[in-house]
Amino acid sequence: MSAWRLRSGLFLSSLGRGSLVLALLVLVTAVIWLGLVPVAESELARETRQLAAVREATHDAPAARTGSQRPDALGAFEQRLASEDDRMRLMKQIWQLGAAAGLQLNRVDYHTEVDAGERFNRLLITLPMTGSYPAVRKFMFTLMAEFPGLSLDKIDMKREQTASAQVETSAHMTLHTRP
Repeated sequence: MSAWRLRSGLFLSSLGRGSLVLALLVLVTAVIWLGLVPVAESELARETRQLAAVREATHDAPAARTGSQRPDALGAFEQRLASEDDRMRLMKQIWQLGAAAGLQLNRVDYHTEVDAGERFNRLLITLPMTGSYPAVRKFMFTLMAEFPGLSLDKIDMKREQTASAQVETSAHMTLHTRP
């Protein structure tokens, strides 16, 4: 055993450090190549099969539908469109729920936009209010739960002082309605 150790020691010392580093790099590269690449290739193959299945299902779905049926997403959207009665009820609910939440509402600005395809209208609402953050949050969640066609597009909040419990809020919402 000591003869083998002596011979290997002489051989390694004759190679030099550069050769040893190169041999170590080749060994590490071989381990990575033989160990990790097959795993990555099998994962890639699995994901490619999943993607092909999704593409096939998506590609075949329109052919299976008749012209009168709508895609599920569009149908779900159209079911959530508010009626003219919902529009008027929203205006009343804003004032009632805001007062019940302890918010100070100064005004409600709104205007209507018609979709280019005339499939729906948008009632754009800007609602400035002042109150505590929990009150604003509860108010917004209550409104959105009550009106599924209502979306919160943007909300701006600011405090005059960091210690103040009151926040000045401007909520920008859209109620999607039937034409």
